[in-house]
Amino acid sequence: MEEVSARIGAEDGAVGEGARGAGHRRSGDSTEDEVPRELRQPRSKRPASSERRRLNTHKLVLQYVAPCMKSYGLCIVDNFLGNRVGERVLHEVRRIHDGGRMQDGQLACQTGDKSKAIRGDKIVWVDGTEAGCHNIGFLLSRMDKLITVADGQLGSYKIRGRHKVGADMPFLEHLADMKLEQLALEKIVPALLSQGFFYVDNFLGDTVGRMVLGQVKEMHCSGLLNDGQLAGRGSGVSKRHIRGDKIAWVSGTERGAEAINFLLKLIDKLVSLCIGRLGKNVIRERSKAMVACYPGNGAGYVKHVDNPNADGRCVTCIYYLNKNWNAKEHGGILRIFPEGKSYVADIEPLFDRLLLFWSDRRNPHEVQPSFATRYAITVWYFDSEERAEAKRRFKDLTGLFSCCNYDGTLH
Repeated sequence: MEEVSARIGAEDGAVGEGARGAGHRRSGDSTEDEVPRELRQPRSKRPASSERRRLNTHKLVLQYVAPCMKSYGLCIVDNFLGNRVGERVLHEVRRIHDGGRMQDGQLACQTGDKSKAIRGDKIVWVDGTEAGCHNIGFLLSRMDKLITVADGQLGSYKIRGRHKVGADMPFLEHLADMKLEQLALEKIVPALLSQGFFYVDNFLGDTVGRMVLGQVKEMHCSGLLNDGQLAGRGSGVSKRHIRGDKIAWVSGTERGAEAINFLLKLIDKLVSLCIGRLGKNVIRERSKAMVACYPGNGAGYVKHVDNPNADGRCVTCIYYLNKNWNAKEHGGILRIFPEGKSYVADIEPLFDRLLLFWSDRRNPHEVQPSFATRYAITVWYFDSEERAEAKRRFKDLTGLFSCCNYDGTLH
């Protein structure tokens, strides 16, 4: 078979997502065991050199990995991590071996004493978050990113997980374990019908959540976010004392939004499982995703209702992206004032948390002042009948809908 290989000079210590386990350096660790400085400071301002060229994952997949897999059934990428990081991964693997943690590899169908004649390796399962496995975790995150970008480019396959590499939840496999249908029917639907809101933590898992966060940060750093507007202000006037966020509307199909797209598809699937069980609401479409950033200067959003005038929005879904958030120090709580209730609900904008609530007057809410950069992604799901009536009612005011970008379909 013809040898297929790519020579990618990818000493890629300056990736946007960072390494799993970064930030968990312990005092007393040797230099060899520390997370590489470039991985702990992923956005180094040092100029790129031939030793530190960024690996363009999207380009690699489209121009090399996908074509090779389709033509040959295999693909080889050399210099995937670069020499320095590769050496650190090797050092961690050797330490595991020397520590006696590896055991004989087993066969799927065990055949007793004949196993070693078939399979002679020694193995151990890790997830990359263990002490002394930071660089292995970084390798796994890079592989995960590559495969996430390749999803949809490899024929009819729909990749939603990989094998376990340890005791904790890896990549996307925990999504199957969560049993989305059970989550929807036993948790979300009852909570929405009884109290009007519900949130779930660890929705995507750390690895994919970091990918989404990296893409949102890239949008922010690239200047793609603009001042949030107030609905109904045709002139585009923004009132920062009312609403202080910066936003951008995305569909998820844009280049550099692959992880955001995966998030949106997963929320779509979750909401689709609730359809028919949310009272009279019939949901067939949703808005584009609103990527939002409160810049940390005390900006917030005063008490308001997402849909006060029956514009069709019935369920609001917000995915939060804020690592190490401390509400006492950073503020930024979303406070819901459920209609007719004697209590308020304070939702902290914690990383990998998905919040769902009714969009209409049942749930007035506010974003309290934020004193650290606060990221979130919001989508709204429409009741089809109310949406159609709203379009008829406002047919002479189509600018309202175009400026709000409340378009999109439920996949």
